[in-house]
Amino acid sequence: MITFLFFLCFPLSANLLEDYWQAVQNSKEKFEISDHSPKRFSFRIGGEIPAVLHKESLNHEVFWFCQKYLDKYHTNYPYPRFKQDIRSHLTDLYGDPAQNFLSGKLSFSCFSGWKEGSSLLKLSFFLNEEEFFPYRWDYYDSKGQLFLTEEDETKNGKKDSFTYYSQSGCPKEITKDKNDFGAMDEWWYYKNCQLVRVEYDSNENGFRERICHYENGKESYCEGVGEKEEREAIEFESHQKFPEALKAYRKSLKEYKKEVSNGTSRTCSLLKKIANIEYNERDFVSFTKTLDEFFSYRACESDSLDVLIYKSYYYLYVLGDYKTAKDSYQKTAEIYRKTHGEISPEILMNLAYSQFMDKDPNSCLASLEKLNSRRLSAYPRFFLFYYRGSCEMSLGRFEDAYTNLKRAQILGGEREFLPVVYYKLGRASFATNREVEGNLWTHQALLYDFTLMDQMDSDPYFERFFESPNGKTHKRKYYLNKQKKQ
Repeated sequence: MITFLFFLCFPLSANLLEDYWQAVQNSKEKFEISDHSPKRFSFRIGGEIPAVLHKESLNHEVFWFCQKYLDKYHTNYPYPRFKQDIRSHLTDLYGDPAQNFLSGKLSFSCFSGWKEGSSLLKLSFFLNEEEFFPYRWDYYDSKGQLFLTEEDETKNGKKDSFTYYSQSGCPKEITKDKNDFGAMDEWWYYKNCQLVRVEYDSNENGFRERICHYENGKESYCEGVGEKEEREAIEFESHQKFPEALKAYRKSLKEYKKEVSNGTSRTCSLLKKIANIEYNERDFVSFTKTLDEFFSYRACESDSLDVLIYKSYYYLYVLGDYKTAKDSYQKTAEIYRKTHGEISPEILMNLAYSQFMDKDPNSCLASLEKLNSRRLSAYPRFFLFYYRGSCEMSLGRFEDAYTNLKRAQILGGEREFLPVVYYKLGRASFATNREVEGNLWTHQALLYDFTLMDQMDSDPYFERFFESPNGKTHKRKYYLNKQKKQ
């Protein structure tokens, strides 16, 4: 029903979209959807089969998957069958899913057939590991008015949030199961499109132990167990009286846990505030204990992103525990992806760095492969190429390393990183028989940072440099200065 002019389309390297193509195929198998489409699009040219995947090919797979999924699991909704309806859907509703993937967004939406007088379902999928799963259902009436949204906010396979809309299209009430116990424990109320009140029954005993009031969409005040102590803590914190604030937050948590013993979203919120102060006050012993308690509650997982970022940074840059940092950043990247439906370049960069420092260059490159350099500004792009070149060098792939390190050098970056970039460019140059360039890069590295001499002097790749007159001069000056300091 849909035709594509493949040779007129812009081809994309398979390594950018291949994972998403495969995820769609995995999803077909997961949901037992019969597949009669090609597994891959490739063409034989000159005896070779290039690994080329076109954006339009992937968009076709997404659209085809949507129609078959709706036909199988939502039989009360029609799906477009005729050419005119399909073209209208693709143009007005679907857009360009492949381009969204390239931009780091890891979700797409399916739409049922749109006919005058019929209702419409918009169904959104997110990428969880290697398959796409549904997480949001938007229901529209025959007039095109949104009247209900069901959502799996925690993305654990259960619908846990239900939004009801007024005739004006504004939410009027939201009910949620935040603690995942199977019953509603939060009620959000709106007036004239503005949130006015949230009520909580976190221990599900029929008594709403906390009520928060809102003005202009912002929390005004709350009533309930431990609220007095938390207000005192916030006041202390606003005046930078952090020890007093910490004491008040802990008292608030203690009072709240007397009423609600199981971990809830408020337990997590208070622990986050405590951990934040402990971290900033450099009380890492208490900080570590607070983190352990935070992660002991299942309810905190959906609210763990900020805390995971703290924890990961602490292990990577404060303790230098690269293995723990690597595991923590891996978890952080997964939570960010599930929460926001896209990749975080900053988190993936730190993950790649921790993997490199943990002597795991293959994983480092796999993490960086998920980033599209074209959507990064110059500063993060510098680190993308620098880390990529460093990991390639660890694997002995000096030609690739030289290319990426040269890209990093052209972009620049902070002055403190330049000597190491020059040093690695020199090493990659000598390894690929670029002796003239190697001499120049090594000379630049030593001009910026003479202490790199120790690494170079014990590295056989720099042997030719130190046999040259320039290298002998650098070496003589370095060891003379070292003797004087001793």
